[in-house]
Amino acid sequence: MLIQKYEDWMRPQVISLFDNEYQTGEENFDLVFGNFYEHSFQRERCIRIVALDGDKVAGFQSFFYWPISVGERILESYQSGNSLVHPDYRGRGIFAKLLNFITDENSGFNCELLIGFPVEASYNSFIRNQWKNPLNLHWQVKILQPIRSLFANTPKKLSAHFGTRISLDHPVSNDLISVSQNKLFDDYRFSYQKGEYYRYITKNAGTFFEMKFQIRRKIIKELIIGKIIPGNLSTDSIIRDFAELEREIRRCNAVSVLSVAVNPNIEPLRAALVHCKYRELENKIYFICKGELSGLMEDVKRGWFFRGDIDTW
Repeated sequence: MLIQKYEDWMRPQVISLFDNEYQTGEENFDLVFGNFYEHSFQRERCIRIVALDGDKVAGFQSFFYWPISVGERILESYQSGNSLVHPDYRGRGIFAKLLNFITDENSGFNCELLIGFPVEASYNSFIRNQWKNPLNLHWQVKILQPIRSLFANTPKKLSAHFGTRISLDHPVSNDLISVSQNKLFDDYRFSYQKGEYYRYITKNAGTFFEMKFQIRRKIIKELIIGKIIPGNLSTDSIIRDFAELEREIRRCNAVSVLSVAVNPNIEPLRAALVHCKYRELENKIYFICKGELSGLMEDVKRGWFFRGDIDTW
Protein backbone atom coordinates (compact mmCIF):
# COMPACT_ATOMS: atom_id res chain seq x y z
CA MET A 1 0.00 0.00 0.00
CA LEU A 2 1.48 3.33 -1.09
CA ILE A 3 0.71 6.51 0.85
CA GLN A 4 1.27 9.65 -1.20
CA LYS A 5 -0.05 13.08 -2.11
CA TYR A 6 -3.22 13.32 -4.14
CA GLU A 7 -2.94 13.89 -7.91
CA ASP A 8 -5.64 15.17 -10.24
CA TRP A 9 -6.05 11.86 -12.10
CA MET A 10 -7.35 10.34 -8.85
CA ARG A 11 -10.32 12.71 -8.60
CA PRO A 12 -12.98 10.42 -10.19
CA GLN A 13 -12.02 7.60 -7.83
CA VAL A 14 -12.10 9.86 -4.76
CA ILE A 15 -15.52 11.18 -5.81
CA SER A 16 -16.78 7.62 -6.29
CA LEU A 17 -15.33 6.58 -2.92
CA PHE A 18 -17.39 9.22 -1.08
CA ASP A 19 -20.50 8.65 -3.18
CA ASN A 20 -20.45 4.91 -2.41
CA GLU A 21 -20.13 5.63 1.31
CA TYR A 22 -22.50 8.57 1.74
CA GLN A 23 -24.69 8.54 -1.41
CA THR A 24 -23.69 12.13 -2.14
CA GLY A 25 -24.31 11.85 -5.88
CA GLU A 26 -21.13 11.92 -7.94
CA GLU A 27 -21.95 15.09 -9.86
CA ASN A 28 -22.93 16.96 -6.71
CA PHE A 29 -19.88 15.86 -4.69
CA ASP A 30 -17.55 16.60 -7.62
CA LEU A 31 -18.82 20.20 -7.56
CA VAL A 32 -18.37 20.47 -3.77
CA PHE A 33 -14.92 18.86 -4.02
CA GLY A 34 -13.84 21.41 -6.62
CA ASN A 35 -15.16 24.42 -4.71
CA PHE A 36 -13.64 23.16 -1.47
CA TYR A 37 -10.13 22.19 -2.59
CA GLU A 38 -9.54 24.06 -5.86
CA HIS A 39 -10.51 27.55 -4.69
CA SER A 40 -7.60 30.02 -4.91
CA PHE A 41 -7.64 30.43 -1.12
CA GLN A 42 -7.09 26.71 -0.55
CA ARG A 43 -5.52 25.01 -3.56
CA GLU A 44 -1.86 25.78 -2.86
CA ARG A 45 -2.21 25.40 0.90
CA CYS A 46 -4.18 22.24 1.56
CA ILE A 47 -2.69 18.77 1.54
CA ARG A 48 -4.64 15.82 0.19
CA ILE A 49 -3.34 12.33 0.88
CA VAL A 50 -4.34 9.00 -0.67
CA ALA A 51 -3.68 5.33 -0.05
CA LEU A 52 -3.03 3.51 -3.34
CA ASP A 53 -3.26 -0.18 -4.09
CA GLY A 54 -1.69 -0.15 -7.54
CA ASP A 55 -3.82 2.40 -9.39
CA LYS A 56 -6.79 2.01 -7.06
CA VAL A 57 -7.56 4.69 -4.45
CA ALA A 58 -8.18 2.81 -1.20
CA GLY A 59 -8.30 5.79 1.16
CA PHE A 60 -8.35 9.57 1.31
CA GLN A 61 -7.46 12.12 4.00
CA SER A 62 -7.07 15.88 3.83
CA PHE A 63 -5.79 18.77 5.92
CA PHE A 64 -7.06 22.15 4.76
CA TYR A 65 -5.85 25.59 5.74
CA TRP A 66 -8.02 26.94 8.57
CA PRO A 67 -6.53 30.17 9.96
CA ILE A 68 -6.70 30.55 13.73
CA SER A 69 -6.12 33.89 15.43
CA VAL A 70 -4.16 34.09 18.67
CA GLY A 71 -4.50 37.75 19.46
CA GLU A 72 -3.09 39.60 16.45
CA ARG A 73 -1.17 36.58 15.20
CA ILE A 74 -2.59 34.22 12.55
CA LEU A 75 -1.38 30.64 12.97
CA GLU A 76 -0.43 28.35 10.12
CA SER A 77 -3.20 25.98 11.18
CA TYR A 78 -5.09 23.21 9.40
CA GLN A 79 -8.26 21.25 9.97
CA SER A 80 -8.49 17.52 9.37
CA GLY A 81 -11.47 16.34 7.36
CA ASN A 82 -12.97 14.19 4.62
CA SER A 83 -11.36 11.04 5.98
CA LEU A 84 -12.42 7.78 4.36
CA VAL A 85 -11.02 4.29 3.75
CA HIS A 86 -12.64 1.94 1.23
CA PRO A 87 -14.63 -0.84 3.00
CA ASP A 88 -12.46 -3.54 1.42
CA TYR A 89 -9.34 -2.09 3.03
CA ARG A 90 -10.49 -1.33 6.55
CA GLY A 91 -8.81 -2.91 9.54
CA ARG A 92 -5.34 -2.67 7.99
CA GLY A 93 -4.14 0.49 9.71
CA ILE A 94 -4.46 2.60 6.56
CA PHE A 95 -6.09 5.53 8.33
CA ALA A 96 -3.17 5.76 10.77
CA LYS A 97 -0.74 5.73 7.86
CA LEU A 98 -2.65 8.56 6.17
CA LEU A 99 -2.44 10.61 9.37
CA ASN A 100 1.26 9.84 9.81
CA PHE A 101 2.13 11.03 6.32
CA ILE A 102 2.07 14.69 7.34
CA THR A 103 5.05 14.13 9.66
CA ASP A 104 7.07 12.49 6.88
CA GLU A 105 10.08 14.65 5.97
CA ASN A 106 9.20 14.29 2.28
CA SER A 107 5.61 15.49 2.67
CA GLY A 108 6.61 19.17 2.50
CA PHE A 109 3.89 19.90 5.04
CA ASN A 110 4.62 22.49 7.72
CA CYS A 111 2.11 23.77 10.22
CA GLU A 112 1.84 25.12 13.74
CA LEU A 113 -1.44 23.54 14.74
CA LEU A 114 -3.76 20.78 13.52
CA ILE A 115 -7.39 20.71 14.65
CA GLY A 116 -10.32 18.40 14.02
CA PHE A 117 -13.91 17.65 14.94
CA PRO A 118 -14.05 13.86 14.44
CA VAL A 119 -17.12 11.66 14.45
CA GLU A 120 -17.38 8.85 16.98
CA ALA A 121 -16.08 6.23 14.52
CA SER A 122 -12.73 7.96 13.98
CA TYR A 123 -12.18 9.62 17.37
CA ASN A 124 -10.16 6.77 18.93
CA SER A 125 -7.95 6.50 15.84
CA PHE A 126 -6.91 10.14 16.27
CA ILE A 127 -6.23 9.67 19.99
CA ARG A 128 -4.04 6.63 19.25
CA ASN A 129 -2.20 8.88 16.79
CA GLN A 130 -1.23 11.21 19.67
CA TRP A 131 -3.87 13.88 19.03
CA LYS A 132 -5.14 15.61 22.17
CA ASN A 133 -8.75 16.17 23.25
CA PRO A 134 -8.56 19.36 25.37
CA LEU A 135 -12.28 20.12 25.10
CA ASN A 136 -15.61 19.17 23.57
CA LEU A 137 -18.36 21.50 22.42
CA HIS A 138 -21.52 21.12 24.53
CA TRP A 139 -24.91 21.78 22.94
CA GLN A 140 -27.19 24.31 24.66
CA VAL A 141 -30.78 25.05 23.60
CA LYS A 142 -33.55 27.52 24.35
CA ILE A 143 -37.19 27.20 23.30
CA LEU A 144 -38.54 30.33 21.61
CA GLN A 145 -41.83 30.31 19.65
CA PRO A 146 -42.72 26.71 18.70
CA ILE A 147 -46.39 27.38 17.88
CA ARG A 148 -46.02 30.62 15.91
CA SER A 149 -43.09 29.22 13.94
CA LEU A 150 -45.24 26.39 12.54
CA PHE A 151 -47.05 28.81 10.24
CA ALA A 152 -44.08 31.02 9.29
CA ASN A 153 -41.91 31.10 6.20
CA THR A 154 -38.85 31.19 8.42
CA PRO A 155 -36.07 31.74 5.83
CA LYS A 156 -38.03 34.58 4.24
CA LYS A 157 -38.68 36.29 7.59
CA LEU A 158 -35.10 35.88 8.81
CA SER A 159 -33.68 37.17 5.53
CA ALA A 160 -35.97 40.19 5.63
CA HIS A 161 -34.90 40.96 9.19
CA PHE A 162 -31.16 40.18 9.13
CA GLY A 163 -30.42 40.81 5.46
CA THR A 164 -28.05 38.95 3.14
CA ARG A 165 -24.94 37.41 4.66
CA ILE A 166 -21.88 39.20 3.29
CA SER A 167 -18.20 38.39 3.73
CA LEU A 168 -16.37 40.70 6.12
CA ASP A 169 -13.44 41.28 8.41
CA HIS A 170 -14.31 41.47 12.09
CA PRO A 171 -11.82 42.36 14.84
CA VAL A 172 -10.92 39.67 17.36
CA SER A 173 -9.86 40.57 20.88
CA ASN A 174 -6.17 40.07 21.68
CA ASP A 175 -7.30 37.92 24.60
CA LEU A 176 -8.96 35.32 22.37
CA ILE A 177 -7.95 32.26 20.41
CA SER A 178 -10.50 31.59 17.69
CA VAL A 179 -10.90 30.75 14.03
CA SER A 180 -10.05 33.93 12.14
CA GLN A 181 -12.88 36.07 10.82
CA ASN A 182 -11.63 37.70 7.64
CA LYS A 183 -13.05 38.45 4.21
CA LEU A 184 -10.74 36.20 2.19
CA PHE A 185 -11.60 33.21 4.37
CA ASP A 186 -15.28 34.14 4.16
CA ASP A 187 -15.18 34.34 0.36
CA TYR A 188 -13.70 30.84 0.26
CA ARG A 189 -16.30 29.35 2.60
CA PHE A 190 -19.16 31.04 0.78
CA SER A 191 -18.02 29.26 -2.40
CA TYR A 192 -18.92 25.80 -1.14
CA GLN A 193 -21.42 26.33 1.69
CA LYS A 194 -25.12 25.78 1.11
CA GLY A 195 -28.00 26.75 3.38
CA GLU A 196 -29.73 29.71 5.00
CA TYR A 197 -27.17 31.81 6.91
CA TYR A 198 -27.56 35.07 8.84
CA ARG A 199 -25.26 37.47 10.67
CA TYR A 200 -25.86 40.02 13.38
CA ILE A 201 -23.55 42.46 15.18
CA THR A 202 -24.94 43.73 18.47
CA LYS A 203 -25.42 47.37 19.27
CA ASN A 204 -24.47 46.66 22.88
CA ALA A 205 -20.82 45.68 22.38
CA GLY A 206 -20.33 44.97 18.70
CA THR A 207 -20.44 41.21 19.28
CA PHE A 208 -20.56 39.17 16.07
CA PHE A 209 -23.05 36.29 15.74
CA GLU A 210 -23.39 33.97 12.76
CA MET A 211 -26.46 31.74 12.52
CA LYS A 212 -27.81 28.99 10.27
CA PHE A 213 -31.40 27.80 9.88
CA GLN A 214 -32.46 24.18 9.64
CA ILE A 215 -35.59 22.09 10.13
CA ARG A 216 -35.51 19.10 12.48
CA ARG A 217 -38.07 16.30 12.51
CA LYS A 218 -40.01 18.09 9.76
CA ILE A 219 -41.52 20.71 12.09
CA ILE A 220 -38.85 22.02 14.51
CA LYS A 221 -37.44 25.25 13.08
CA GLU A 222 -34.02 25.59 14.63
CA LEU A 223 -31.66 28.54 14.41
CA ILE A 224 -28.10 27.51 15.27
CA ILE A 225 -25.65 30.10 16.55
CA GLY A 226 -22.53 28.84 14.79
CA LYS A 227 -19.99 31.51 15.70
CA ILE A 228 -19.55 34.22 18.32
CA ILE A 229 -16.84 36.89 18.45
CA PRO A 230 -17.40 38.97 21.61
CA GLY A 231 -16.94 42.70 21.63
CA ASN A 232 -16.55 42.64 25.41
CA LEU A 233 -15.49 39.65 27.51
CA SER A 234 -17.41 40.47 30.67
CA THR A 235 -20.26 38.15 31.62
CA ASP A 236 -22.71 41.05 31.98
CA SER A 237 -21.92 42.30 28.49
CA ILE A 238 -22.30 38.83 26.95
CA ILE A 239 -25.66 38.48 28.72
CA ARG A 240 -26.80 41.75 27.16
CA ASP A 241 -25.57 40.59 23.75
CA PHE A 242 -27.56 37.35 23.95
CA ALA A 243 -30.64 39.21 25.16
CA GLU A 244 -30.34 41.65 22.25
CA LEU A 245 -29.93 38.84 19.73
CA GLU A 246 -32.91 36.96 21.17
CA ARG A 247 -35.11 40.06 20.93
CA GLU A 248 -34.21 40.45 17.26
CA ILE A 249 -34.97 36.78 16.55
CA ARG A 250 -38.27 36.86 18.43
CA ARG A 251 -39.42 39.78 16.28
CA CYS A 252 -39.49 37.40 13.33
CA ASN A 253 -42.00 35.07 15.06
CA ALA A 254 -40.48 32.24 13.06
CA VAL A 255 -38.06 30.20 15.19
CA SER A 256 -38.89 27.22 17.42
CA VAL A 257 -35.50 26.63 19.03
CA LEU A 258 -32.27 28.58 19.40
CA SER A 259 -29.17 26.41 19.88
CA VAL A 260 -25.42 26.82 20.27
CA ALA A 261 -22.51 24.42 20.86
CA VAL A 262 -19.91 25.99 23.17
CA ASN A 263 -16.63 25.27 24.90
CA PRO A 264 -17.61 24.97 28.60
CA ASN A 265 -14.14 26.22 29.59
CA ILE A 266 -15.14 29.75 28.55
CA GLU A 267 -16.49 30.86 31.92
CA PRO A 268 -18.19 34.19 30.96
CA LEU A 269 -19.98 32.49 28.05
CA ARG A 270 -21.05 29.52 30.17
CA ALA A 271 -22.35 31.83 32.91
CA ALA A 272 -24.21 33.99 30.38
CA LEU A 273 -26.00 30.97 28.91
CA VAL A 274 -27.07 29.83 32.37
CA HIS A 275 -28.40 33.32 33.11
CA CYS A 276 -30.27 33.38 29.77
CA LYS A 277 -31.91 30.04 30.64
CA TYR A 278 -30.32 27.84 28.00
CA ARG A 279 -30.54 24.13 28.77
CA GLU A 280 -27.52 21.89 28.25
CA LEU A 281 -28.06 18.67 26.28
CA GLU A 282 -26.03 15.47 26.49
CA ASN A 283 -24.94 15.86 22.86
CA LYS A 284 -21.33 16.94 22.34
CA ILE A 285 -18.93 17.59 19.48
CA TYR A 286 -15.38 16.26 19.86
CA PHE A 287 -12.58 18.76 19.44
CA ILE A 288 -9.06 17.41 18.91
CA CYS A 289 -5.73 19.04 18.12
CA LYS A 290 -2.08 18.35 17.58
CA GLY A 291 0.84 20.77 17.66
CA GLU A 292 4.21 21.55 19.18
CA LEU A 293 3.92 25.25 20.01
CA SER A 294 4.98 25.92 23.59
CA GLY A 295 2.01 26.87 25.74
CA LEU A 296 -0.47 26.75 22.86
CA MET A 297 -2.35 23.71 24.13
CA GLU A 298 -3.31 25.57 27.30
CA ASP A 299 -4.63 28.45 25.18
CA VAL A 300 -6.62 26.05 23.02
CA LYS A 301 -8.52 24.80 26.08
CA ARG A 302 -10.09 28.26 26.32
CA GLY A 303 -10.62 28.63 22.58
CA TRP A 304 -13.77 30.29 21.24
CA PHE A 305 -14.68 27.40 18.94
CA PHE A 306 -18.21 26.69 17.72
CA ARG A 307 -20.26 24.59 15.32
CA GLY A 308 -19.64 27.16 12.60
CA ASP A 309 -15.89 26.49 12.77
CA ILE A 310 -16.30 23.00 11.32
CA ASP A 311 -15.77 22.62 7.58
CA THR A 312 -19.24 21.08 7.20
CA TRP A 313 -21.05 24.12 8.69
